[in-house]
Amino acid sequence: MPGYWPARTQEPIGTHYREVVDLPKLDWLPWRQAIALAVALLVVSQVIDIVRRRSRRRGARSASTSIVSREAALVLFLYSVWQYVGGINFGGLDQADAAGLWLADLESALGWPTEAAIQRVVLGNDALIRLADLYYSSLHIPVFVMTLVWILLFRRQYWAFSRTTIAILTGLCLLIQFKPVAPPRLLPQLGVVDTAALHGLSVYGLIPGANQYSAMPSVHIAWAAAVAFLVVIAGRTLWRWLALLYPLATLWVVVVTGNHFIIDGVASITLLGASAGITVLFQSQRPPGFPRSHARVEDLDVAARPAETPPAALLKQSMQPDLRM
Repeated sequence: MPGYWPARTQEPIGTHYREVVDLPKLDWLPWRQAIALAVALLVVSQVIDIVRRRSRRRGARSASTSIVSREAALVLFLYSVWQYVGGINFGGLDQADAAGLWLADLESALGWPTEAAIQRVVLGNDALIRLADLYYSSLHIPVFVMTLVWILLFRRQYWAFSRTTIAILTGLCLLIQFKPVAPPRLLPQLGVVDTAALHGLSVYGLIPGANQYSAMPSVHIAWAAAVAFLVVIAGRTLWRWLALLYPLATLWVVVVTGNHFIIDGVASITLLGASAGITVLFQSQRPPGFPRSHARVEDLDVAARPAETPPAALLKQSMQPDLRM
């Protein structure tokens, strides 16, 4: 639909480029401030550790504060890396368009419904479209951060597994996103409308330097699936299974807003499984309930053998009369 496609401009960074979005920059934590805050929290953690070592009183509260500060610093550092590196593309816009069209052809070959067809069902409902745009621009990071805070403060035994899995997942997403892929909304040939540009709710106005040509895989889906996964394994009630609705709702949202292909979400969930699999290879990162070590083969062999009868018992058995006929 003419007039709905945002202008594409590029800012050179050496041999690569960072996309410049003609949208108002809203207040979000830039990567430089994130690094500064991470350094400050790391200093706080180190100071607390030094004071605890020199003090006779070593309360659990100060130890907990040190751990939380150190882990929060690590998360902020990873956030700054994600925000900066995610804005760099290794390729041009023509390559991004070609890659996006190739994904559309792949979905067609698999017999999947098109993004335009899914969007068309709700395109006439302005209230629903605005809700989807608001969902896409507002829930992504807050829900993710709140989940990490919940695990760090109240389910700390799952923290090592959660932190490492998320770090690997985000790193894999960034590596793949170095290959530019245009989302459906930036490919007029597909007939998908950029709904967020219509309503002024584009997420790319929230995050300075955000890269619009990193559609594959979807970090929205990756983090939403990670949230559901962590809530399910760390939760303690049956209500935790409702968390599985979150990535499903997010998949619907990213498709109807034209931000991602369906296959982007499938790739993200696959990467989450791979990331969790890599994490559990390290014993120190395994969640509760997961075997911390493998039993030795000889131990398993001994355990499988029937118990040997002691000599005294054998002698006693030989002295008893045989009453069998």
